[in-house]
Amino acid sequence: MIVNRYIQRSIHLGTVGTLLLLVSLALFFSFVGELGDLGDGNYGIWQMLEYLALIVPGTVVEFLPLAVLIGSMLSLGSMASNSELIAMQASGVTLWRMLGGVLQAALLIALVSFLLADWIVPDTELHARKIKSQSRQPSSSLEKGLQQSSSLEEGQGLWLKDETKVVHVAQLLPNGHARDIEIYHLDDQGGVQKMIKAAYAQPLGGGWELHQVSQTTLADGRANSQQFDSLIYPGNISHELLQVLLVDPRHMSSRDLVSYLEFLDDNRLDSQVERLIFWEKMFAPLTIVIMCLLAFPFVMGSQRQSNTGQRLLIGILLGLSFAVVDRVLTQLGMQSGVSPFAVALMPNLLFLALAIYLLFGRGAQGGLALLRRLFRR
Repeated sequence: MIVNRYIQRSIHLGTVGTLLLLVSLALFFSFVGELGDLGDGNYGIWQMLEYLALIVPGTVVEFLPLAVLIGSMLSLGSMASNSELIAMQASGVTLWRMLGGVLQAALLIALVSFLLADWIVPDTELHARKIKSQSRQPSSSLEKGLQQSSSLEEGQGLWLKDETKVVHVAQLLPNGHARDIEIYHLDDQGGVQKMIKAAYAQPLGGGWELHQVSQTTLADGRANSQQFDSLIYPGNISHELLQVLLVDPRHMSSRDLVSYLEFLDDNRLDSQVERLIFWEKMFAPLTIVIMCLLAFPFVMGSQRQSNTGQRLLIGILLGLSFAVVDRVLTQLGMQSGVSPFAVALMPNLLFLALAIYLLFGRGAQGGLALLRRLFRR
C-alpha cells in the first residue's frame, strides 16, 4: 500500500506540474489572440480575463492525456534515475504491483477528467461564449439580425424577441436545429393573438421549418386550434445570431449529447459525426489510462539512465503520434463508413497494444535501444 501511494503521489505531482505548464502556454497564446478583439464594443480587459478564466476547464481536459503521459514519464523516470524502482524490486515489489500503482493513479485522473468534461466544461464554455458575444459589438453580418431580433433572457431555454413575435426555444441544437418551440404573436397592445407550438424545427433562411405543429388563434374570446405536420415560420432570426448562442457538441454533457442523438435519429438526420463525438467522450478516460501505461516501459531497465530532456522528448513524440494516428484513423474510418464506436476505439486499442508489447514483449528492449541510438546522434 505504501509503495502504491508513493507511485500515485509521484504520478499525480508530475501530471499536475506538466498540466500547469501546458495550460499556461495555451492560455498565453489565447491571451495574445484575444488582444486583437480588445476594445471591440464593451469587450475590455476584465471581460477578456473572465473569458480566459472560463475556458480553463476545457483547456485542462484537452491537455490532460498529454500531461499524464509526459508527467508520468518524468516522475517515474526520476524514480528510475534515483534507483528507487530497482530498490522496490529488490525488496520484493513485483512489476505487477508497481503497475497496479500506476493504474490506480491513472484511474483517479481519468475520473477527474470525465467529471470535468461532463459537469463543468459545458457550463463554463457556454458562459465564456455568452460573455464574449454580449461584450463585443456585433459585426456587420450580425448587426441587422440583432436589430430585428434581440435575446431577452437565457434560463430554462432561450427567449427571443422577433419584431411583434416572442419566441421561446426549450433546446437550441447545433446546425440551427431546435426542439420544443413556442411562438407568440402579439398585437399592438401586447396581447397574444396567436400561439404556435412545434416539436422541433429546422433552419430555413432567416426562419424555421416547424414540424408537428399546433396553432391556436385567439379571436372574439374564442380559441381555434389547428394541427399541421409542418409549417414555415418566416422570421427574422438570422443563422449568424443563432450560431452565437449554440453549443458545440464537443462541449455538451453526455446526457445532452444522448438527447441530441435521439433527436437526430427520431427525425432521420445524419448523426455520424455527433455519434463519433459521443464515443470519443466516453473513451477519453481510457485514453488517459493508456497514456499512463505507455510511460511505464520507458522508465524501466536501462532507460533509467536517460535524462529529463530525453524523457520529455519521448513523451512529446508519443503524444503527437497518438494525435496523428487518431486523426488519420478517424478520417479513414468515417470515409469508409465504419461504426463511430469502432473509429473512436481503434486509436486506444492500437496504443494499448503498443504499451503491452513494450512492457512485456521483446519490443521493449529493441524500442529503447533504437531511441538511445537516435538520441546519441
